[in-house]
Amino acid sequence: LAQASGSLSWWCNSDSTTDDSMARSGLLTTVVLAISAFCALRAFVPPADAPNAALRGSAVAASAAVAAASSALPAGAADEYLNYNMTGEYTPFMIIGYFGLTTFLTAFAFGSYLILTKLKII
Repeated sequence: LAQASGSLSWWCNSDSTTDDSMARSGLLTTVVLAISAFCALRAFVPPADAPNAALRGSAVAASAAVAAASSALPAGAADEYLNYNMTGEYTPFMIIGYFGLTTFLTAFAFGSYLILTKLKII
């Protein structure tokens, strides 16, 4: 018992070395937090200055482009060449695809389960 208590003396010992290591640990944590905060603040770039705004185009040119693009296509024009399925309506392709895929994946999972239980893996 004396040997066991002697081996745990480092746990109960309140030397100054323990206090120094704890202080260094706190200092290291503070330095890491300061560096991460500095990097996080540098991630936000300030807005562009007025001279650089010309590179993005003027408001007049942007409004002219929007007007030209909106006059070229009538509202709700259907695409005659491409059947686009993401318009919010259900299509036979989506319904067959859903039930076909879920049925196949269920059969695959059940078959895998049967094989693994027959081989006594699970």
